[in-house]
Amino acid sequence: MPFEETKKTSVYYKKQASYHDKRTTTNLSHLIEPIIRHRILDSIFYKQYLYLTNEATILTVITEQVKYVGGVDSIGRPSPFLQSLFRMLELAPSKEIIDVYLHQLKFNEFKYLVVLTLLYIRLTFTSEEIYTIFDKFSQDFRKLKFKLKNSHFDSRRLPIFYKIIYMDEFIDDLLIKDRVVDLTLPRLIPRLLLVERGLVAPRQYFLDKETRSETVIGQRVSPHQEDDNNSDIYESDSD
Repeated sequence: MPFEETKKTSVYYKKQASYHDKRTTTNLSHLIEPIIRHRILDSIFYKQYLYLTNEATILTVITEQVKYVGGVDSIGRPSPFLQSLFRMLELAPSKEIIDVYLHQLKFNEFKYLVVLTLLYIRLTFTSEEIYTIFDKFSQDFRKLKFKLKNSHFDSRRLPIFYKIIYMDEFIDDLLIKDRVVDLTLPRLIPRLLLVERGLVAPRQYFLDKETRSETVIGQRVSPHQEDDNNSDIYESDSD
């Protein structure tokens, strides 16, 4: 009886299996699911543009061929955005090269290169580095074209394949959501815990002068002003 009770107790208090962080793998391309990875390797775009690229030549492919953000479509075909990310994971560029990608000379021109680099950072860097780097782009409000997985129709019965998102919105998705562009993101250490340890600075919220003055006075934004602000969010097939 004592032996059986001890056995039951040990099974009951068995420790939970530890989380396996895929970022510790030697081949970073395994961060992408096997099905998507095999489809990328079999795609014409990868064989034609990305197969023989390196850290320098891939920039030409990204700036000329990647025109929108997207994962896989309704029949499972990976987008050029996702295929370029896969090639970056294969190359595994150093942090110095990643810094060059982010702070390019023509910063406002190659925004999809910045988005790809931020997603690469989210997949491969530590939580402290991710929060620190993403804070620098928290006020980036550039528009991005995002391809929908399934098209829908507008009021005129015309198909819509894309929608407009913003850079800061995409960064928030990388920090909050578990899946972005059909990729499972590694876990992040909560920011409050890192702030208590002194590893990350507290998050700053940037408010414009009008919002700051209204907050001090204690007034609320009128419904008409909210409608005007929401009118900037729209869907379009153009960038």
